[in-house]
Amino acid sequence: MSKHTYQRLSHPPTGPHAVEDPGHAQNAAGWTVMVLGIIAGALGTWAVVVLSPAFAIAAVVMTVVTIVAGVVMSKMGMGSYTYAEGDTATNSESLGIK
Repeated sequence: MSKHTYQRLSHPPTGPHAVEDPGHAQNAAGWTVMVLGIIAGALGTWAVVVLSPAFAIAAVVMTVVTIVAGVVMSKMGMGSYTYAEGDTATNSESLGIK
């Protein structure tokens, strides 16, 4: 088997797939926040439709839980964009940037 050799980039990449734009749906924290946010939004919408203060309060609580869960999961490392061992969206050496 041959080893892959990668050329180093002469400048940081630009465009839609640049280092600054690692994409979406690449980490657990992002998915968790998205799902919880959709649930909170649906709950808030239902509260307006049925004019229920209880559902409105539950939607606000769910929104706070969503924000806290996203922050905690990101701090736990579940919000990092890792593609392979040692290759991260913030590690310029692994991306070949001088």
